[in-house]
Amino acid sequence: MAEDSLDPSRALVLSLKPRFAEAILAGTKIVEVRRVMPRITDPTLALLYASGSERALVGTCVVRSVAWYPTDELWRRHGADTALSRTEFDSYLDGRDGGVALLLERPEPLAAPIPLHTLRQAHGFRPPQSFAYVCDAQRKRLLTA
Repeated sequence: MAEDSLDPSRALVLSLKPRFAEAILAGTKIVEVRRVMPRITDPTLALLYASGSERALVGTCVVRSVAWYPTDELWRRHGADTALSRTEFDSYLDGRDGGVALLLERPEPLAAPIPLHTLRQAHGFRPPQSFAYVCDAQRKRLLTA
């Protein structure tokens, strides 16, 4: 897929626990499970923000496709690629009829993580609870902070 096939209007910022950000960048987690469907065009660039103790922008990847599935079907299709145990998966989607699978590819770590305090000072960045959208100009500013 050519770089110019990515949605040029905006990117997705995914807030992730550090272990999941690391697994995505290592290529061992290729499906991100979400409770809410992001409104994106396939494919879309995603910025990976590691929350918790790391609190930094750590890399990028491409969201190749997004699909909603009933809970059991989502686990059957993608459970092995989520870096979640079945117990974690069930707990995360508790009370839901299904969930969203973001199929990820082309993970790229940043040369150095960009800490939250730098992102805030330079660009007023506020990490999302789950995910957020940034326009192309914001994406460029964040990645060069």
